[in-house]
Amino acid sequence: MVFPLNRRWVLPATVMLSAALLPARGQARATRPGVSIFAPVLIYHHVKLLKPTDNAIERGLTVLPAQFDAQLDHLRTHGYSTVTAIALIAHLLKSTKLPPNPVVLTFDDGYTDVYVDVYQQLRRRHMVATFFIVPGFLNTPRYLTWSQVTDMEHHGMDIEAHSMSHPDLTTLRPEAVWQEVTRSRQVLMARLHHPIDIFAYPYGAYNTAVLRAVSRAGFQAALTTHQGWVARSDQLLTLPRVYIDIDDTLAVFAGRLRAVPAVLAQDPT
Repeated sequence: MVFPLNRRWVLPATVMLSAALLPARGQARATRPGVSIFAPVLIYHHVKLLKPTDNAIERGLTVLPAQFDAQLDHLRTHGYSTVTAIALIAHLLKSTKLPPNPVVLTFDDGYTDVYVDVYQQLRRRHMVATFFIVPGFLNTPRYLTWSQVTDMEHHGMDIEAHSMSHPDLTTLRPEAVWQEVTRSRQVLMARLHHPIDIFAYPYGAYNTAVLRAVSRAGFQAALTTHQGWVARSDQLLTLPRVYIDIDDTLAVFAGRLRAVPAVLAQDPT
């Protein structure tokens, strides 16, 4: 649901599993070792108006609807092409073609506001995004319904897994980690009737045991909250993302897309 507001996660070298360690699922996955692409994967949570009662954590997870609309317009007018996370992974693994200037929009947790303030805006512009869903949260207050998730998936949105109940997986016993990881994939596949191949770590938290559970469960890739712009086929379980928040002006947003040093120097996260 949330992760530390400074958005830093130190990644020990021992947790960088290569694509070669991924389990086979019918076909070989990593056929292009060492392939990389500059493709910003943006991370959002809420797109909504703030309420006076919203605390600092809620504010840190929010982008205003007007901001988001302006960001989408910027992408369109500056030649960016939205692609799904699964399309990015297919490019890394199987050489499938991506459009020019690809950018991946990702939305964690499945809050109800993304149905109106994100999904509808994307459809209007013929854009796509990836939504990391916590099945245990669906049909509860503040979160999407199964009907909404199904509707989004039927109209080209990419639905992927974000655990079953959003715990910090690094604090759990191995059997609990396994249940969180595998059940989220199984439940989503049963409802959506297609493979669920990408995982996003709750709070961005992972360690060697978590990575191995994600790999063993059959996921092709996993996304972190570690900042970075380059997706690599030999780091499929630790792919980076770029955080977008309410304090970003449109100029800062544009700089984040291009990893402009002057913009990044203003924000050490």
